Amino acid sequence: MALASPRGAAPTAPVTAHQAGQTQGRTAPAVLRRPPRTAAPARTAGHGTHPAAGDPGPAEPARPQGGRDAAGPEEGEHPQHPGNPGPGVPPAALPDRDAPAAEGTADSPGTVRLAVHTADPITRLALVSYVRQFPHLALTRWGAAADIVVAALENPDAAAIGALRRQLPGDPQLLLIVEGAWTANLHSALDAGVRAVIFRHDFTWDRFGEALRQVQAGHGDLPTELQGRLMDQVRQTHREVLTPRGLTPGGLTLREADVLRLVAEGYELQDIGSKLGYSERTIKNVLYGVIKRHRLRNRAHAVAYAIRCGLI
Repeated sequence: MALASPRGAAPTAPVTAHQAGQTQGRTAPAVLRRPPRTAAPARTAGHGTHPAAGDPGPAEPARPQGGRDAAGPEEGEHPQHPGNPGPGVPPAALPDRDAPAAEGTADSPGTVRLAVHTADPITRLALVSYVRQFPHLALTRWGAAADIVVAALENPDAAAIGALRRQLPGDPQLLLIVEGAWTANLHSALDAGVRAVIFRHDFTWDRFGEALRQVQAGHGDLPTELQGRLMDQVRQTHREVLTPRGLTPGGLTLREADVLRLVAEGYELQDIGSKLGYSERTIKNVLYGVIKRHRLRNRAHAVAYAIRCGLI
């Protein structure tokens, strides 16, 4: 699956912070619109003959040792066009060369570690070149710790997402580029860390940059068709699983939610017991159960948890 080069389209920055002087109207990545290199001046000998002795012609500048062609693009530079990566960047080697864009930047304050996974070397080259525009996004090797993982999958199902997740250390956020149809359970996908999905037919560099921005901010970015499917699953879970068992979406029982609501209103435990028809000891046991089950620190933390769940 190769991504089309967005010729003439200015990519949207995937994060809110930019270098000084950068704006959203910036030009497309150099990998997509790099001017052709100027060839060395040709030797003129006339009628195809060799130059005369003692006239070697203009010499080609010598390449410095350890130059770009030997070690790949320098920091801040972009590779050549995906269709012509050049002798120093063989396409077959790209999936195994997920080196960071700049050594030592992954541990810098405010830096977001990002890994790219795709079987197609051209797609990977285009994604990497786009990400390298932003110095606070540090590319990491595949399998190393990362905060965000961009992966291209075809017809993702539960097995494919599970296999991808098992290869990743830590708990990264996943941004998936989907070529075919989505068949995975959305609850399971979200539990595996999926935060954003872009279907291949909807892919643009602006769309990709916006998805990166949302994932980095801790938000989600799903296509509308997956949003509707997720809403249906949430409603079904609430009706068929939670309500018959007296549970709320946050994992609290209805009685626990009532107790925490009264604690948030400032009532003492004895008053709460009187209002709900329980003893003070029962109210203490209810609060202790909530704190222990959800690994909270105290009653104030339990109230804050209920607020985040939308119960108060």
